[in-house]
Amino acid sequence: MAILRPLSRDTLTKQAADTLRRFILSEGLRAGDALPSERELSEILSVSRNIVREALTVLVSEGLITKKPGSGIFVTDFDPATVTPQIAVNIDYDASHRNALSEARAVVELGAVELMVSRITAEQLNELERINQGLTLKLQQNRSSIRDDIDFHTILFQATHNQVLMDLIPLLVEHFRLSVAQRPAAIRHNPARIAVEHQQIIDGLRNRDVDATRRALLAHLDPPGTSPWRQKSQPD
Repeated sequence: MAILRPLSRDTLTKQAADTLRRFILSEGLRAGDALPSERELSEILSVSRNIVREALTVLVSEGLITKKPGSGIFVTDFDPATVTPQIAVNIDYDASHRNALSEARAVVELGAVELMVSRITAEQLNELERINQGLTLKLQQNRSSIRDDIDFHTILFQATHNQVLMDLIPLLVEHFRLSVAQRPAAIRHNPARIAVEHQQIIDGLRNRDVDATRRALLAHLDPPGTSPWRQKSQPD
């Protein structure tokens, strides 16, 4: 899809490495602190494990991390002063593109609520519950819930049983990938409200209540003060 402007492998590797550098600095990680596994990072960053391995190799070569087979990925005793200038140079992500994706995602999901409500199956409702239970557990364990959030909203797209809308799922994944790139703290920290808001969406769908589902989805996609797209639509 042209609107997603597919990124090259090198660009994805660079963004993944930049995100991890910023995460290590912003979280104040010290020598010996562990990073998530390759599999977890692949899910969190919404890139392949090969891209994650390449990004980690870059950080190993810079002396920022070390990989210990069978044990994990650990931060080294690095000098933050040598990393900060590099981050300042490398942050070049297009915030306007992410905002446009956020708007498009919201318009598509909110516009598809009636289809979701009328067409979602019992199996899909149960799958949403299962995903949200897993997400809740990760939040309690202070682990990233990004993959679960993507899976939850993927089911919502699939619940429309409309192939054109399901073909827009890559838009959703790209939105989450850029969100983590711009807010690396999401590798470890995610708002506890997510699980509650997901449950409200599920309840609306189970009750076949279009208005309740739309209200819950709108509150989830654009909590007050957290995203610009709704404010842009308001008159001055």
